[in-house]
Amino acid sequence: MANELSRQWLRRRLGVFDIYALVHSDIQSTYYFLVGFIALAAGQWGFVGALYGVLLMAAIALTYGEMGSRFPETGGSYLYVKYAFGSKIAFLSAWILAFDQIIMVAYGTIDASKILAKLFPALGAWEVIVAIALSTALFLLTTLGIRESANLAKFVAILDMVIIPSLILLSLFYYPATPPFFNWSNVEGVSLLFAFSLLSRGFTGIDAIGQLAGEAKEPLVQVPRATLLVVAMGTFYGIGLMAAVMSALTPEEIGDPAVAPLYLAEKIHPLFLYLVAFDIFTVMMVAALAGYISFSRMTYILADEKLLPAFFHRLHKKFRTPYISLAITYVVSLLLISAGGVEIILAIYAIGSLINYIMIAIALAKASRSGTLHSAFKTPLIAGIPLSAWIALVLLPVGLGLTLIEKYPYLWVWILWIAAGALFYYIKRHA
Repeated sequence: MANELSRQWLRRRLGVFDIYALVHSDIQSTYYFLVGFIALAAGQWGFVGALYGVLLMAAIALTYGEMGSRFPETGGSYLYVKYAFGSKIAFLSAWILAFDQIIMVAYGTIDASKILAKLFPALGAWEVIVAIALSTALFLLTTLGIRESANLAKFVAILDMVIIPSLILLSLFYYPATPPFFNWSNVEGVSLLFAFSLLSRGFTGIDAIGQLAGEAKEPLVQVPRATLLVVAMGTFYGIGLMAAVMSALTPEEIGDPAVAPLYLAEKIHPLFLYLVAFDIFTVMMVAALAGYISFSRMTYILADEKLLPAFFHRLHKKFRTPYISLAITYVVSLLLISAGGVEIILAIYAIGSLINYIMIAIALAKASRSGTLHSAFKTPLIAGIPLSAWIALVLLPVGLGLTLIEKYPYLWVWILWIAAGALFYYIKRHA
């Protein structure tokens, strides 16, 4: 009962579009950041890869939609994994997912810095400093009490849903080409394995659907509808943006793959560049802000469950914000920004999410087979297991395996993070 009462700080006030808007920046920011890297790595197979990425995205979203209908309360991924594997495994799953939330802060502020450098070339030599300044500003804002705002998220989502589709359609109109290779039929990719690794991680942030189920006004109705909206829009953005890149741009025109959409906008019209840049800058900043808040929320819940030391649960006396969790997010984000920038982020981002998504798919399969899944939203059953879980369980291990094969030299970062979590868990259990 105490745990239930402590979580009433999250009120049920979100509608369908509120939920979608809060998820939108998370998933689209990842894809905007990665689409250039994916195109260059996959070459002529970029569009085919995008189809794979969209299928995986849809399976993950539907899996979370089904579990969100089954567990319409705050806790999201942690609750689902706890149901299937118990609290210890759930803690590990939540802890590694939380690291992705910090990485989100790093890539969001780095990409926002690169956007500013594209508009103002004099800032090019100061990208790291600008990214650090942006992360600092977000840390101060969240410490003072800035939380997720559905209104802000809706504004950014609506803006993005007007500008980026316009970018896609104008690119395809002015530079028509035939799929699946478009104008890249003779382009050899740098590494097809790496491309599919990135595509497996290209829509990270979908797990927010489950987390937000605890704040929906009518979760059994709104979570399924928001899930279908995520799938529909994610499919359009994923396929459309890759098609636009491969129609309008050549590999040589993508100077910095981290801001590939800006090269599309610049090719259509120089003034359009500023509009697209403003849009993606806001998306990146909202995603980074969400990273700060998501990590502090996740660790708050874990501390509330007595799995992390009490200081993660501690609130600032004046601002009533989890300032220690926010400070940890800030420090680690600065280390990621300064130490390796884009290279290390490409290597380590979303490994935790992929592991977490596999566990959620297993949890969904278990709940369905046991007859305890009584949700308002279901995909067709095959041998008693939802189709969404089957697709996720087939594709997710492939994506995780490709990532580990391609970027195993960077796994020491994850080992350090897991070791830190194990230490915190041990301290709490033996206090």
